[in-house]
Amino acid sequence: MKIQFIGATHEVTGSCTLLEVGGRYYMVDCGMEQGTDVFQNIPLPVPANAIEAVFLTHAHIDHSGMLPKLYKDGFKGQIYATEATCNLCDIMLRDSAHIQESEAQWRTRKAERAGEPAVEPTYTLQDAMGTIKLLRPCRYLEPVQAAEGIIFRMTDIGHLLGSAAIEMWLTEGEETRKIVFSGDVG
Repeated sequence: MKIQFIGATHEVTGSCTLLEVGGRYYMVDCGMEQGTDVFQNIPLPVPANAIEAVFLTHAHIDHSGMLPKLYKDGFKGQIYATEATCNLCDIMLRDSAHIQESEAQWRTRKAERAGEPAVEPTYTLQDAMGTIKLLRPCRYLEPVQAAEGIIFRMTDIGHLLGSAAIEMWLTEGEETRKIVFSGDVG
């Protein structure tokens, strides 16, 4: 059992944590860094298609904003979140994709004037729509077995509509550990 912090280790943006349980990979949050990048997130050390599932604490872009990029890179697992978080992500990820595409178009026009290559968006609306289809709503306090060795439940922390602390019981061999991921506490 291993936990690796990919983002938000030195600042409160870009939340992303990689879990390895029983030789399989999972993530808690997949956030986009916002504002000045003082400390950049480290690259994901495994291919996106090796991630089995993502557990999402809430819909804020600094916790969910890179899910469409993960999808674009090959992730096709389930994304567990509260129903309200799923509903908010439907809106916010499409909006974020529109911003990504618009910004890439603007940067491309600028680059072309300088004789430089076109700029690709981090992800597109199509990537966001594919991501939205992977969202799996969960009820507060209802235990869910996401995979062998992983049981979790979401508890209301009041940060915003649908936000949750995620309590996880991770089992490898004879050992079970409880870990709690809180996102942002309100």
